[in-house]
Amino acid sequence: MFTLRDAKHSDINKIVQINKSAIPAVNYVSYNEFEWFLNRKLYFKIAEDFHGAISGFLLVLPSGLEYKSLNYKWFSRRYDKFAYIDRIVIMDEFKKNGIGKSLYLDLEKNISEYELIACEFNIEPPNLISKKFHESLNYENVGHQLTENETKKVSLMIKKIL
Repeated sequence: MFTLRDAKHSDINKIVQINKSAIPAVNYVSYNEFEWFLNRKLYFKIAEDFHGAISGFLLVLPSGLEYKSLNYKWFSRRYDKFAYIDRIVIMDEFKKNGIGKSLYLDLEKNISEYELIACEFNIEPPNLISKKFHESLNYENVGHQLTENETKKVSLMIKKIL
C-alpha cells in the first residue's frame, strides 16, 4: 500500500539517494540540481509506503525551460508545449506494486493544460522493463538519440493525452 504526495524540499536528500541507487537507468543528479527541479517542476510527486518511507518518485518538467538535457532539447526543437518526464525511480523492493503506473496515471489527470507527454528510456544499455512499461501505457517512439558521449542510446517517446 502506498500514497502519492507532492515532493518537498525536506525530501531532497532521500530523493538523491533513491536516484543514485538507480544509476545507470538514470543519471546522477546532485542535491542542488534536485532543488532546481523542485523550483521549476510541472509535477514532482513521491510515493510513500504506509510507514511514511519514500518508495519512489516521478519528476516532470514543463517545456520552455533553459535545461541542459540533450533529450529535453531534442523535444524542445520539435514540440512547442510538452510535459517532460525527466525521471521516474522506484526502489527495487517496491517494484511490481503498481507505483510507476499510478504515478503516470496521476500525472495524466493533473496536467490538463498539456496534450503531450515526452520521455525517453535507454535502449543501449537496454532497459527492457522501461520499454515494456512505456509501451503498456501507449507511449510511442518518435526518434532515437545517442547521449552521454555516445555511451547511451535512448528511445524518445511521446503520448498524446486529451
